[in-house]
Amino acid sequence: MKNTKHLDAIVIGAGFGGMYMLKKLRDEQGLKVRVFDKAGGVGGTWYWNRYPGSPRFQCNK
Repeated sequence: MKNTKHLDAIVIGAGFGGMYMLKKLRDEQGLKVRVFDKAGGVGGTWYWNRYPGSPRFQCNK
């Protein structure tokens, strides 16, 4: 028998919109939700892609 996990919803994309949707579905709807992203972590398009002519800023922590 396979080890399966029941989810009420999945969110595709872990950018700002995806993380906001995760929060709303969990906190306000009480759903079991999981986020999937093509990249290895969160950040979305604006984090992972580099645009020609646009500087890449880094922040010191």
